[in-house]
Amino acid sequence: MECSQGSSARLERSLPKVTDSLGSYPTAAGEYFRELVSGFAITASLVSDQHGNTVSTEGSSAGLGNSTDLSLLVALRRQSEVILTSGKTFRADRYKFPKHADLAVLTNQELDISVPDGQKLILSHQGYQQALMDLRSKGYKRVHVEFGITGISALLEAMALDALLLSSREVSGVLALATQLNLEPILVELEDLYVGLVAWQPGGNQLAR
Repeated sequence: MECSQGSSARLERSLPKVTDSLGSYPTAAGEYFRELVSGFAITASLVSDQHGNTVSTEGSSAGLGNSTDLSLLVALRRQSEVILTSGKTFRADRYKFPKHADLAVLTNQELDISVPDGQKLILSHQGYQQALMDLRSKGYKRVHVEFGITGISALLEAMALDALLLSSREVSGVLALATQLNLEPILVELEDLYVGLVAWQPGGNQLAR
């Protein structure tokens, strides 16, 4: 019995600590993110540097996040039926096909990407909000949006999202990005990443948490 308790204590100390509105406690980042995003059908995410910039010096999101941020992205993607992005983001971030979802791209250009068996590539040409509406009309219920800040802003204005997650390695990055978008997120602090969650009630009202 003592050995079991000791093993449990060592495991707890090895897990990263998460601080959110419920307090501080140790948990695996991937498991926490899966619980955090569950229940949201239409999600979007943005990662930024410490100043709130969503594009790095490489002209993409490369280098802005870290492995913990990748765990957040994986959790969002795995619960989604389709990933929606723009042609600009697709090319800048050198997209690969999602492992567990279809891929939709808002673009007027042809795309050079192989489509795995059993999955679909959907091209849209109608604008940010219409691209999302078209996916809903095709029967997709769970969509994760990976537009840049312009596209996310358009969806916010249209009140088209259930949840938006902002992430940065510095809290200043989340706060600066939230200010740009005129949002007040709930902050979650992990050991090497800050996440700001903004969720809306049906009808587009931001939840007060």
